[in-house]
Amino acid sequence: MAVEPRHWRWAPQDSAEQCWQAWARDTAAWLKAQGADPRDALIVLPVGAVLSPARQAWMAAVGGWLPRIDTIAAVSEGLAWSWSPDNTAGEAGLPPVTLDAIVDRLQAGRSLGSEAWGKAWAQRDRRGFEFALDQVVAAAHTWVRRMQSIAPAQRAAYLELARATMGGSVTQGPGGREKLLLAWALEWAASTAAGGLPVDPLFELRPSALVVVTAGEAVSPGTEIHLTLGVMAHLSEQGVPVLWRSALGGAEQVGQSRARPPVACACQNAEDEAQQAAAQVIAAVNDARQGNSGQVGLPVALIALDRSLIRRVRAMLEGAGIQMADETGWLLSTTRASAVVTRMLQASHPRASTDDLLDWLKSGWLDWASGEGEHARPERIQLSRAVGELESWCRRHGMLGAWGLQVPPAKDQDLSDEGGAQLVPTGRQAMPPAAVLLWHWTVHVVAPLQSLWSAKRPSLKEWLLGLQEALSRAGALTALQGDEAGELALQSLRFDTLNSADQPAGLWAGLSTQTRLDGPSFVRWVGTVLEATTFRPPAPDVPADVVITPMARAVLRPFHAIVLPGADERQLGAMGSQSGWLSTKLCEAMDLATPVTQRAAQWDAFNLLMSRPGVVCLHRHAQGSEPLEPSAWLERWSAQEGVRIEQAGDARVAAGVDVHFVRTPLPTLRDAGWALPEQVTATSYEALRQCPYRFFATSVLGLREQDELEEGLDRSDFGIWLHEVLRSFHAQRQGQLAISTPDEDVQAWLDAAQRVIKEMGLDRDSQRPYFLPFQADLDRLACAYVTWLREHEEGGWAMLDAERIEQRELQIQDDLKVRLYGQLDRIDVRHHEGARQHLVLDYKTGSLDGLKRKIATPLEDTQLAFYAALSDPQWAVQAAYLHLDVQDVKQLDHHDVERSAQVLLDGLARDWTRLHAGEAMPALGEGMACSFCQARGLCRKDHWTMQEEQA
Repeated sequence: MAVEPRHWRWAPQDSAEQCWQAWARDTAAWLKAQGADPRDALIVLPVGAVLSPARQAWMAAVGGWLPRIDTIAAVSEGLAWSWSPDNTAGEAGLPPVTLDAIVDRLQAGRSLGSEAWGKAWAQRDRRGFEFALDQVVAAAHTWVRRMQSIAPAQRAAYLELARATMGGSVTQGPGGREKLLLAWALEWAASTAAGGLPVDPLFELRPSALVVVTAGEAVSPGTEIHLTLGVMAHLSEQGVPVLWRSALGGAEQVGQSRARPPVACACQNAEDEAQQAAAQVIAAVNDARQGNSGQVGLPVALIALDRSLIRRVRAMLEGAGIQMADETGWLLSTTRASAVVTRMLQASHPRASTDDLLDWLKSGWLDWASGEGEHARPERIQLSRAVGELESWCRRHGMLGAWGLQVPPAKDQDLSDEGGAQLVPTGRQAMPPAAVLLWHWTVHVVAPLQSLWSAKRPSLKEWLLGLQEALSRAGALTALQGDEAGELALQSLRFDTLNSADQPAGLWAGLSTQTRLDGPSFVRWVGTVLEATTFRPPAPDVPADVVITPMARAVLRPFHAIVLPGADERQLGAMGSQSGWLSTKLCEAMDLATPVTQRAAQWDAFNLLMSRPGVVCLHRHAQGSEPLEPSAWLERWSAQEGVRIEQAGDARVAAGVDVHFVRTPLPTLRDAGWALPEQVTATSYEALRQCPYRFFATSVLGLREQDELEEGLDRSDFGIWLHEVLRSFHAQRQGQLAISTPDEDVQAWLDAAQRVIKEMGLDRDSQRPYFLPFQADLDRLACAYVTWLREHEEGGWAMLDAERIEQRELQIQDDLKVRLYGQLDRIDVRHHEGARQHLVLDYKTGSLDGLKRKIATPLEDTQLAFYAALSDPQWAVQAAYLHLDVQDVKQLDHHDVERSAQVLLDGLARDWTRLHAGEAMPALGEGMACSFCQARGLCRKDHWTMQEEQA
């Protein structure tokens, strides 16, 4: 027997409190007319958010005994004790649908994977099989939720209709496998319904009367409201008095004007819409605090149609100090707590990149515990500092693979096959001690997971236990347990049910033990779990100024004003598309939810909202380059109610800012003499000579550009390798007792080259392809170098030292001095005309023409003059660049370098005196000095105006 709704008008002139009190009086009168005792009556509301207004209205308008006012979900949960499934009624071997997407996905995977064709499909196309599982579970959930609203005795008839509808589909040809799986999902849902559903006790209720309240008449199948109406229809057939009160927006009463009628606000783009929405909310909050609506303390509703837009508005409101209650929440996967879990999984992969490792170490909530123990953190080392040193070292050496290293002393660490591991360089290229300790700690942390990556399809339970142990070792487990989002993440991953003996947990424990996953599948499973969970932050302790809520939950609630951004043709009233394998035609035939039914329910909610005072609808003219029109529902509602929607003004408060002339940056050390570096190198002093501002940024502030972790090698990597080859070659050559021949020198050079290639890991599979262009010309480079070397030695020169670090103290004033520091590539020595001479050589592999231009103006050549100034003053010194190329090795001498060195020292003393006295450091660089300057984005010289440059 069909139950017709009884309309409940929400007049625009009436407040929500008045509307609820009118409803309470009408409902009490109806109960009295039916002879129903209010103590035994049941009133079901659409959402829990309206329970408090309804109960308060009943006490204020009716008084006496309060009937039970609740949601259908709460009533069903209260009856759960009286229900147990009939395991004998369902199909043997087919587990019931639990409506938990994670559990049901595992159950479906286990059932379908046990079939030969399913197992072969999963092995052949794992991602495709997992996608099919998602569709099967979604379809089964849709049918189970639809059958929840049908009385148990009538479900068989519905299943016959559904089978007949599905039976008409051909399972051969294109889409045949999808139709077959849909039929399987239907039988899975039918087997579950045959064993009984948890909502079945609702149909056994016999209250003295049942009152159902809905927001409008349109109801989408499969929702809680649809379940409520199904129970109402069944109880009506059983003789229980029932009343369906459908709330509708009411027309204006004659002689009364509408208070604060709806307005629309047109915006240019998404950012403009977010700013204006935030301004409208702030204005409404200020108005509510002043009690201009006649009720003090009512919040402002912010309707969440466009979540990306709402996130932007929320950020602005938080900055304004607005107290908010967010009833929509956001995906758990977007929280920092989830990032700790997912980034650990990515970093634990044996082939994880260094970026993956660094992202995890920087994700927060890690606790490298100090104290005693092999992997404990020394008190003097901080985690952030160790991470910074590890990152700097990896970037400097281009280390792409996180676990492709063997860092001594590696004790009981086996992350990959030893043949593919790379030994960390020693000496000057060694990893800093703090980074070594951190690296070994990370190896210890991810060890429980890495053993599973290399295993053959461990069980889900083993993966979860390994993840739990890794989080515990990282110190993140305790932090997650103390955070709302972290605790929800742990609950979603079922950490607390792995060893539970309760029935639901026991089901999960069995599934997690029997489900086998490889590493990538487990990572996707974790991502699916976190994506399927919504995190809603707890409400503030103080009353909220703003409630962020979807439209369906905003109706029938008291608000001072309602701000609805996203009222455009794409968000409000747009016809959605049917998702999943269930087509619109099938859904219509089987009375399932379709975009049409969902759109009708949204219109009823919108119609109710527009009857409230203070509604502001915002829409934008364009989304990127795509033009947008306002929602057609605005015009439809205006025509239906006969109310014109006026345009709202811009609620943003214009703030005037005085324009001040901004000078170009002129940093000075006048009041910060202590910041003047105590040490200067050839590179830093050349920066001072070329551009004082670059010296300020790089040497005074110590700013550095982070190297990119890029695959491959460049000329700088080749230069580092070549320096080490020459050092190794000459060290071995000086130890020889016999004089070598040119051929022997070439072979010794090549042997040293191969030795350094192996030490630096350039022969590894990941680096070998990129070094091949350099390696192809090693023979020619060796011959060219040996040819130059023997001619050089004929002039009486012999190598004295290589890669020597030299320092010199320069006393400028009584209270001012600076230390010169440099590393000289090579120092040769000879005795000529009764005097000892030193020759400073600097290896170069770049442009030969650039070096020639540099030595053509000796006083502009900072590097060789600086190195000459560092040399022993008791010996005559010469300096030259040694250009290394496969065609020819050329020596480019810096003539009269001792004079250049003295000029450099005098200039350094003057410059240091001026800097110490507070001389400004302007950006004076030009040409090539600016083209490759790391501080170019700080001085902003490219954006200076003519007036600023002249100033």
